[in-house]
Amino acid sequence: MSTSDMSTAPCNGDSTSMTSRRILFIIRSYRPDQVGGGAKSVQTLAEGLVERGHDVHILRLAPRGEEAATLRAGMEAGVTGPGKPTLHVLPIRNIYWPYDKRRRSPAMKAVWHTLDLWNFRAARDVRQMLDIIRPDVVNTSIIDGFSTAILREAKRSGARLIHTMRDYYLICSRSGMYRAGENCTSLCSGCKVVAGVNRRQTRNVDMFLSNSAFVAETHRRHGAFGDDKPCAVQWNVNDRPLVPEARALADGAPMVFGYIGRLAPTKGVEKLIEAVRQLPQGGRPWSLVIAGDGEPGYVEGLKAQAAGDPRVKFLGWQAAEDFYGAVDVVVCPSVYNEPLPRVIYEAYGFALPVVASRVGGNPEVVTPGETGELYEGEDAAELAEKIQHFRTLPAETYAHYSAGALDMGGVFTSGAVIDRYESHLEKLFDAA
Repeated sequence: MSTSDMSTAPCNGDSTSMTSRRILFIIRSYRPDQVGGGAKSVQTLAEGLVERGHDVHILRLAPRGEEAATLRAGMEAGVTGPGKPTLHVLPIRNIYWPYDKRRRSPAMKAVWHTLDLWNFRAARDVRQMLDIIRPDVVNTSIIDGFSTAILREAKRSGARLIHTMRDYYLICSRSGMYRAGENCTSLCSGCKVVAGVNRRQTRNVDMFLSNSAFVAETHRRHGAFGDDKPCAVQWNVNDRPLVPEARALADGAPMVFGYIGRLAPTKGVEKLIEAVRQLPQGGRPWSLVIAGDGEPGYVEGLKAQAAGDPRVKFLGWQAAEDFYGAVDVVVCPSVYNEPLPRVIYEAYGFALPVVASRVGGNPEVVTPGETGELYEGEDAAELAEKIQHFRTLPAETYAHYSAGALDMGGVFTSGAVIDRYESHLEKLFDAA
């Protein structure tokens, strides 16, 4: 199936005609202790499908011995119970729980990843849960800790099997395709082994979904699945309501640029600070606010880089609504090939244009001259030019960008995204 088959247009069909299905999402972690945006995306999709009348279940992992406490925490957080998906918890069947931020030796990490290539105990646990839940559809997502061994079990259960690619787990031992400060363009010897093992299991998948065409094409290019497998883009839900109208900015008024997210080398904040320090003096007043946190030593390094420039302010953690309400342009400066940064479509929901690096899925959702601007991710000088471009905008041009961003934000609303997901389900069952 070619890239042209991976349409990204929203589906606006009549959702009331969709047959109710029992759908099981399998993902490593979930609220209230979710790790990363993938879990948030699964949650919003699952809850939206419950509202559409589907019987939705979530199967997640927890540290061994903490299954009951994890389930109880989910109930207390309101992510399971009446009107919500049904949550099921399994213990991780590996030598440690990898999401507790403890430092592990290289030897322990090697053992963990070796076991994760084919985790027969996790497959046994999932097989037992499938016998209990008896889903019509299994949608696996972020499955490190389970391993791709569970794909065979899902297929054997008789359910239709969807796998959603939110990272590069099927072809990369680190799931990121990023090493030594650079994006990987080929597979190293270790990742070739990973991809080869996983390829035998992805044959069980009936349909692949991906949160960007870039991720789908990367997997297909590296042999994660063959041309016979259908693959489509399924964007994520922005669960915040859209603002009612585009924003206005008076000619010459101060402009606030903003970054929000994790502070880490892959996020390109160093390039952002380098860029703003190149901006010419004079003209429209501006400032840059940086919201988020990270490793203390790295954050201190960023602050030292920005020292002496009073226009650059570090806010630490900040509620998203407060951040987006206080900025005029959002910058997404990733140097890593991110599948699809949540910050972009969250910004659109607030009618904020975005300056983004031309990496990963970013070019699929940022239209230059309409919703924002793109630049080469490692080029601080070009990023400075794009920021300066917004500094010089007349009020009516800024309003044009803002209106374009808000219009694009509609593609990520719950209704549009769930319509599209249901259309994939219909195709899956029609093809049977």
